[in-house]
Amino acid sequence: MPSIKFSRIWKIAYPIIVGNVAQNLLIITDTAFLGHLDAISLGAAALGGVFYMAVMMLGMGFSIGVQIIVARRYGEERYDSIGSVFHHALLFIVPFALALWCLLRFAGNGILSHVVASPDVMNGVSQFLDMRIWGILFGFIIYVCQSFFVGIARTKIILPVTCTIVAVNILFDWAMIFGYLGFEAMGIRGAALASAISEMAGVVVYLFYICIFRKKDFREFGLFRRLSFSAATMRNLVKISVPASLQNFLSVASWFIFFAMVEKIGEQELAISNIGRSLYAIFLLPVWGFSSAVNSLVSYSIGCRKPLLIYPITGKAALITALSILLMEGLTYVFSDFVTSIYTNIPSLGEATVSIMPSICISALVFGISFICFNTISGTGNTHISLFIEIIATCIYIAICILAVETLHWGIRYVWLVDGFYGVVMVAASLLYLATGRWMKRKV
Repeated sequence: MPSIKFSRIWKIAYPIIVGNVAQNLLIITDTAFLGHLDAISLGAAALGGVFYMAVMMLGMGFSIGVQIIVARRYGEERYDSIGSVFHHALLFIVPFALALWCLLRFAGNGILSHVVASPDVMNGVSQFLDMRIWGILFGFIIYVCQSFFVGIARTKIILPVTCTIVAVNILFDWAMIFGYLGFEAMGIRGAALASAISEMAGVVVYLFYICIFRKKDFREFGLFRRLSFSAATMRNLVKISVPASLQNFLSVASWFIFFAMVEKIGEQELAISNIGRSLYAIFLLPVWGFSSAVNSLVSYSIGCRKPLLIYPITGKAALITALSILLMEGLTYVFSDFVTSIYTNIPSLGEATVSIMPSICISALVFGISFICFNTISGTGNTHISLFIEIIATCIYIAICILAVETLHWGIRYVWLVDGFYGVVMVAASLLYLATGRWMKRKV
């Protein structure tokens, strides 16, 4: 394996980062369109969106396990095993997605009604979820396909897929929210349905690329050939992927609790935090790409029997990530008035968003660095340790969040700093475990 240089990390990460720029345009587009309707719709989309995202993290977490195993087999040069991993991932993820669709369809509103205080916000959340759940299956398939390409370090396809998703979403957002191109004006329901349709378009592009356009290139992996079921392959996949799935779910579920706490402060604070969530996602754009690169390169390095390379991989990725986040935060802060005007034409919301921006910047920087360290552990295959660290960090995060809102009665500016505490716990626990060297004993 060649030495791990910044350029190698960047080569894997940049299509994912650019793809995530496109993916986060979904959030920006939805927030911007809804921000020009009213504060209730904006707040309801935030709460419903985070709740839905928590469910989707079960699929994304599972796909991280897929990526770890694919990268490990790629490092071991066991190429013919990669297609089998991909097939078994789809075999697991499709019925899982359908089961979650049924759960949200028949019990989602009941769960949320015990959390959301405002009847108006609850009505908006209900409308959002009724439409958004139609994208679960397509979203899960996209996660698995992306994990395959990241695992074999061929990430360029991610960009055209996400560009397709964004283009379709913008078109249908505009048409369905406001009632153009023959559609009725659906408001928040239109935003949710547009996102589901755009994910379906993304699946079509992935499958076309794999099965038709570049079919010959993937023959060595045995994709969609030799479709026999292997209990051992499925058992190993579940063993690695389920802890990662639960870990990702807990990560976003804790953020849902954060937004539920914010909703108790007030409807305007919830609307502000939805804009804040979008800005947070923008600041973290480099994180998802570099963390995926770290995850894949760490597993690949261990497969090549060069485990000590994980330390320079982690250090270099953390440095690039921190510098990238600071650059994006600086630009956003300098042009803060222009940025907030994209999201809303309500002056009070824009001014309030600017006031919480420093807190968002601090939390994003700490979280970004911690997530790189955390993904190093996932890349070693020790996903049960990742889950354990996530449980500890989540419990501390929720406790501080409840204390800040219900006991100390912090304002929204200081409540947004709670994410920083979460990041500190994550990075400390991750580095402590990596220092023990126990991760070297893990086989995938």
